[in-house]
Amino acid sequence: MQLISPKGAFLRGETKMFNKLANYIKETKIEMKGVKWPTKKQAVNYTLLVIVASIGVAIFLGAFDMLFAFLLGKFVL
Repeated sequence: MQLISPKGAFLRGETKMFNKLANYIKETKIEMKGVKWPTKKQAVNYTLLVIVASIGVAIFLGAFDMLFAFLLGKFVL
């Protein structure tokens, strides 16, 4: 039976964790090479699309909020 000091056990766990982290970073770099990034024009177009859609949803929800507030004020309160 071999006794292991707590300090040695901690260092082995730390080394194992460091190896996992290093392996994760290597695999991430490999995966990132296969990514097809959008062009600048595509990124701008998609950004504008998201902004316009967000404004449209905000207007839609705001209109319903105003309608329901009006109806509550008129009939309930």
